[in-house]
Amino acid sequence: MSQVYDIAIIGGGPVGMWAGFYAGFRGLKVLMIESTPELGGQVSFLYPDKEISDLPGIPSIKGRTLVDNLREQLMRFNPDIRTNEGVLDIDEEGDVFKIYTNKDSYTAKFIILSTGIGVFTPNKLPINLDSYEGHGVIYFVKDKAHFKGRKLLIVGGGNTAVDWALELKDIAKELTLIHRRDVFRALEKNVQRLMNSNIKVKLFYNLIDVNQENGELVASIQSSQSNDIEKLHVDDILILIGYKADMSIAKKWGLIMNSNGIKVDDYFQTSRKGIYAVGDTASPDHMIKENLLVIEFAQATIAVNAIKKSLEPTAPSFVHSTTVTQQEL
Repeated sequence: MSQVYDIAIIGGGPVGMWAGFYAGFRGLKVLMIESTPELGGQVSFLYPDKEISDLPGIPSIKGRTLVDNLREQLMRFNPDIRTNEGVLDIDEEGDVFKIYTNKDSYTAKFIILSTGIGVFTPNKLPINLDSYEGHGVIYFVKDKAHFKGRKLLIVGGGNTAVDWALELKDIAKELTLIHRRDVFRALEKNVQRLMNSNIKVKLFYNLIDVNQENGELVASIQSSQSNDIEKLHVDDILILIGYKADMSIAKKWGLIMNSNGIKVDDYFQTSRKGIYAVGDTASPDHMIKENLLVIEFAQATIAVNAIKKSLEPTAPSFVHSTTVTQQEL
């Protein structure tokens, strides 16, 4: 008979990794399935070099370091991890779930969904940039060292655009940020830092065309106030105007959803008994939805404790780290 896991965690971002660690901490056998080639979720793909400063007891930590630490913590209990593997369907067979992926099938007693915003793709401008995508026009920062000594244009006015502009301002040779309005959707203190920095900020401008001359990209930007067109010679264009999320597969799995995500109860169980949802994907019935890591780590803890109690009714509802020996950790 194939391995039957206590919990299958679908999604290997920070919240899923914490759920996997805590489940192991509570003595449960864990399978983790992640659709991308590596663990880390949005933090790895979007914010690897961003400083995260809203976690208790950690004054500041880079996204990639947080992911590395969570991975080390997770591996203490030897979960089975499957990366680059997407879940296609979930069926019930008696009192267990059968999980079908694009590569294999697995059996688990409970499931925790920690899929974030689902499959996310970057928003694109209404101009044809196909021939330059991956060749100067990019939507994610994988390695900020790539921009050292280069001329960079950032398009956008949200947190991601402002944060990356501040991260890269002392690495790039020249950095220009254009935004179609004069109101930013970013933290006020970071907008103030942006406006007081050496970054060239051009408001009420749109990127309308990209060409190439002598190995450089030529970005044509147009003022929405004067209609004047300027040409900027740059090495890279980083477009950060948001992302589209696709959580449609949750509906296929028979889960009730609302405009904020998958509906869950006070223990983060979905409308389908035995399937829980935590993190950005979860929409609690009786509390405000706040997509903060510190809150989402707590959601995963509550879900794991509920599952432990379902599996072992005589087990304590929760345990403290002081009740677990260093050898067990």
